[in-house]
Amino acid sequence: MRREFILILLGIISVSTLSSLLTTYVQVEADKLLLDTVVGVVGAGNFSYWQLGHSGPLLVELTSLSGDADLYVSDSLRPSYEVDKNNFSSATCGADTVSIPAEFPRPIGIGVFGDWSNKVSEYSIQVFLDTSTLVKEDSVVEHAKINTEKTGGG
Repeated sequence: MRREFILILLGIISVSTLSSLLTTYVQVEADKLLLDTVVGVVGAGNFSYWQLGHSGPLLVELTSLSGDADLYVSDSLRPSYEVDKNNFSSATCGADTVSIPAEFPRPIGIGVFGDWSNKVSEYSIQVFLDTSTLVKEDSVVEHAKINTEKTGGG
């Protein structure tokens, strides 16, 4: 009896914790769930580094609030603008976006580089769970199950 009570109590605590974690995320668009936001400043010719541990397919969006900051992402914790020191990058004059697949190793290193054209660049990073990818993957699996059932396989 005591064991069952403890298991039920642990179940209630787990569901409550999971529920509170999920309600802190914001559904920004139909296919994007906001997981994290960071605001920072980086000097010209310098890097600011961040570490990301969220799982699943992610979208990382960097917006330059002033100046021009560029985004570099790597499976190492200190990405750079050198080609062999980043896996993904976006160096535009506008918003920079990088899509990270679910199977990419964690933790993810994020480097924000301050362009030489401005003494200081202020930026905002938003990390989203790319739910459109999850829906596609689930649809493919479900489609495969249906086809297997129709053909009598599996």
